[in-house]
Amino acid sequence: MSAPEPSFTVGFKQLSPDAKRVDLGYGEQERTGIGAKELRNLLRAAEAAAPQVNYPLAPEMRIVAPTGRYVVQLKDGRLNCVSWSSARSRGGNPTADQIFAIISGEEVEDDATQLEAAGSRDVVRSTGRWRWALGSVLVVIIIGANLYSVYNYRKPPGNLLPPFRLQPPEPAKRLLESVAGNYETGGAVGDRRLQIKNDGGVAWIKFGPNRSVAEERLMTAQGAESGGRPALFTDRKSLILIKDATNLVLFGDTYQRVR
Repeated sequence: MSAPEPSFTVGFKQLSPDAKRVDLGYGEQERTGIGAKELRNLLRAAEAAAPQVNYPLAPEMRIVAPTGRYVVQLKDGRLNCVSWSSARSRGGNPTADQIFAIISGEEVEDDATQLEAAGSRDVVRSTGRWRWALGSVLVVIIIGANLYSVYNYRKPPGNLLPPFRLQPPEPAKRLLESVAGNYETGGAVGDRRLQIKNDGGVAWIKFGPNRSVAEERLMTAQGAESGGRPALFTDRKSLILIKDATNLVLFGDTYQRVR
């Protein structure tokens, strides 16, 4: 008698039940009794939808499988597998098919793992007790790493911002008007630009070759004070410190006004 086909439970957050569309309006939904073929199709659909994701969207699939629990995020235009398996998934950003192999237990070990396993077999072939002990240790490591990853995924992020307070509306408006403009760390690949508007709109841009836009994040800011100096507090929970009339500091990097 053949073994029954595994069944999966999939939770969807900000993602349609067919994983083809992303939107805040989808909220959180759950489907049960999903077969292996349908799970693979859902992961492929999510991979195709990943480039649609823009802030503040943070869609994800939460999968309960016979092999464990997994969270698959749609992030930075691709899929990201948050679990102990991601350490074995070719850099932590596997394809949809690789994630399916991880979840279904079909993942193929890489060459280094195969060589190590072959060497281990040569050593332990003479006795079954060592083989059993090695397997037990691996199971403990896997379970411990899985629980640690789930814990870190669920715990809230810490607040690393320095103490600050928001300004009243009028002073905050005047501060934004005085700071509005473009600021850059430089013009080479990897340098960044801050574009600040009078209304508080802020664009953070990372340069690619020839000052092309390699990455862009949009946010809003409001006037604040930190350590007795003016600053801008953004909706991404970051603080732009105003060093002087021509220099801003964000995450320790100095941006100089260009115009």
